[in-house]
Formats: sequence, C-alpha cells, structure tokens
Amino acid sequence: MSVRRAMDEVAAQLDAGSSTRPAGTFASIPLPDDFDPTLLLESPRTAGVIASYERPDHDVTLVGVGEADRVELATGESPVAARDGVRRILGEPVPSEAALLRPRLLGGFRFAPRDHPEAPWTEFGAGRLVLPRILFVRERGQAGAVLAPGVDVTELQSVLEQLDVRQRSNGAVEQVNSGVGTVRPVDEDAWRHSVRVIADEIRDGQYEKAVLATSTEVADDADLSIGAALGQLRANYPDCHILSFSANGSTLISASPELLVNRAGGRVHALGLAASQRRGETVEEDDALSRALLADAKSRVEHEVVVRSIVEQLEGATTDLQADPEPNVRRFRNIQHLATEVIGNAAEGIEVLDLVERLHPTPAVCGRPREVAREVIARHERFDRGWYAGPIGWLDGSGDGEFAVALRTALVRGSRAWLFAGNGIMADSDPEAELAEVTLKLRPLAEAFGGLVGSKTSAIPA
Repeated sequence: MSVRRAMDEVAAQLDAGSSTRPAGTFASIPLPDDFDPTLLLESPRTAGVIASYERPDHDVTLVGVGEADRVELATGESPVAARDGVRRILGEPVPSEAALLRPRLLGGFRFAPRDHPEAPWTEFGAGRLVLPRILFVRERGQAGAVLAPGVDVTELQSVLEQLDVRQRSNGAVEQVNSGVGTVRPVDEDAWRHSVRVIADEIRDGQYEKAVLATSTEVADDADLSIGAALGQLRANYPDCHILSFSANGSTLISASPELLVNRAGGRVHALGLAASQRRGETVEEDDALSRALLADAKSRVEHEVVVRSIVEQLEGATTDLQADPEPNVRRFRNIQHLATEVIGNAAEGIEVLDLVERLHPTPAVCGRPREVAREVIARHERFDRGWYAGPIGWLDGSGDGEFAVALRTALVRGSRAWLFAGNGIMADSDPEAELAEVTLKLRPLAEAFGGLVGSKTSAIPA
C-alpha cells in the first residue's frame, strides 16, 4: 500500500534527523513514486484539503492541506496586484529548474474583479492565492510533499497516518448523493429571450460576440459529497483540469476543458477553445458531427474571434508567437469543441500573472469587444458569476504556473450546490440550440453529484 510505504519513508527520515532545517525555509520530502495524492480527495474535508489542481491525463496532481499563508485581493484589484504578496511568501523570482518539490501557491480570481461579490460567492472575494501547510505533489511519475516554513515533518506524518486509518477502515471514500433534486431550475424563457436580443444586437453591428451564462441550484437532505463528485469528474473527464478550492465552508469544484495559460521555463502555452457540438451515439455519427463542427460557418467565426484575441493579447508579452493555422476538434465525454494551440516564449520580465491579466477574460467566456461584452453580460445575467469563468490554478517562485478557466463549475455549501455554464452567442445563434448546448454543459457537474440527470425534478434533462 502506497500510504503505508509513504509513512515508513517519512518515519525513516525522522529517525535520520532530517526534520531539522533553518527557520523560515521550505522542506521537500520525497514520497514513494506510487503515492497518489488524490487519496486525500476521497474525503477532502476530513483531510483538511483547501485546494487541488489535477490534470489526470498528464499525471499531474497538486493537493494542498491546511493554510500557512495567503495573498488576498481587494475588490477592483486584478491578478498582477498579487505579485508583491507572492514574492513576500516565495521570494524574488528565480530561474526555474522545474523541480518537482518546489513551493507553489494555489488559487484563483473572480470573473469580474471590479464587482463586489454577491451570494453565494461572498466567501471567495476578488481573488486569493494560498500557501498550503503541506503541498502533496505528483508529477512525471514522482511524488512528494512540500512543507511550508514552520511546519514540522511530524505534521506530514500525522496526515499520512490519518489517511492510512481511513483506508483500512474503508471510511475514506465519501458516498455519492442519491437524493439530489433541483431547488432552482434554469430560467429557460429568460435564456431564450436573452439569446434573441444579443443575436439581434450583433447583427446590428453593435459588437462581435457575447457569452451568456446561466445557473441552476440543486440540493440534497444531507451534505453533498465533494470527494465523490471529484472522483466522478476525474474518472469521466481525465482530459480536463479537475479543480477545487475551499473558502470558509464553501468549495468550488470544476472540470474545465480550457487552459487559459501555462508558463514553464519561459515557454508560454495558451489554448483557444470555442464552438461546441454534442458527441455522437456511434463512431460514425461522432465523426460526422466533428466534420460538421469544422465546416460550420458560425462555429468557425466564433472560434476565430477567440484565437485572434489570444494572439493579440499575447503579442506584447511574448516572442516567436505561433498559432495553429487550422483548428482541430477536441473531444470530451459529452461534448466536443474547436481548439487551437497558441505557443511562444515569454518576453523578459513576463511572469504567469502578467499573462493571466492580459488574457482574462477571453472572448470564449466574455465576448468581443471585451468591455462592451461585460456590459451585455451585466444586463442579462441576474446572478454573480463569482469565480465561475475566472482563472484558477497555481504558480511558483520562478514566475511559472498554470491557470485554467473555471468552466463546468459548481459551488458547494453543505447540502446545496450552484451549477454554472455558458455559451458564446453570435449573430446567427438560435435560442433553442443554445439552450440545448448550455444544458449539455451543465451535465458534468450534475452527474458528478449523482441521482440528478434524468430525474423528475432535474433541471438537466437526460
């Protein structure tokens, strides 16, 4: 058992006196290569998990336990405002050696940082980056833990011992909820009306695109199982970014298909992801739908708007920037999108927070022109997006990091969850087709809570 081996390895280091280190420094503790940090996510509340970031198909997992320090933004502050706080915690930027066990902060930012948070997002604020007391890492077939300054190795040992006890007692995995029902369904009439109005305004030449989001609220008699939901998302969407972040009793979870930006050793990678189509029931139908998506004029224009914006925003911060000349189709469990890779090198002094600030929000989650689209969203959406469609991810002390766009998102508090999804509206958008698409996008989180899709009380039709 990997947990038992991890306990033995940590105990051996304690016996060797390796827990002694200078005050104010981080500690890196190797763990057996087969140690899986997602075990802590089977019952995240019990384990004290505050944040996690996974890319299952890349064998990348970050799980933060406990909070040692944080950087918190005030309303109106944008991601780069966190830079001084990041340096206070991690030190001045240094060249990255891509070390597995390096200190990292995990966190995210609001979609609209200039707006004051409203329920249910009041606990999350404008943005927050946290330093875990213990950061468990798995990457490139290796595993380990990073201890924050002042955290003793015995605390790591205690976390592993508790995990071992839960595993041996079969108490680690939270049960999937079975009685989830809809408290507040999607307002379909309002959605259709907004799609018609926005499409008319685009045809009139007022703007190019606006992204309209909607939400629904579900509940159960008992607390919703975050661990079970994360496990379902990990199993069903291994090619997505599986995210969680907790704040004062509320937890965001997400299975996002969209990378906002990655900076690794000076190399910059962004992804243009826009335009959608359902998956087919057979291989032949699936291939036909993919071809139709690639050939659809509306989808190609919507996608081109997103890619063009990404390139424009990155040009002043990168060199040798290149975008794929043609999009490809990226398939997920229940949906497929047009995707274009954008790659370049970071210009001198450009860190991941600079890139996040330039790119967010992309036309894929806001629209174009950006400020006009923000106004359109404010007119039509009667809820606070909060961190939905905002950047969420991690960064280190070298200026490297990775942020995804928090799509396919739910905010969980006790027995209730608020689910969010949205569509890009263009000049020829059809209200019924857009309703079907946004319903499809709500399904991953609905399914993750169990007993929802297809139920009589469900807002998410099967």
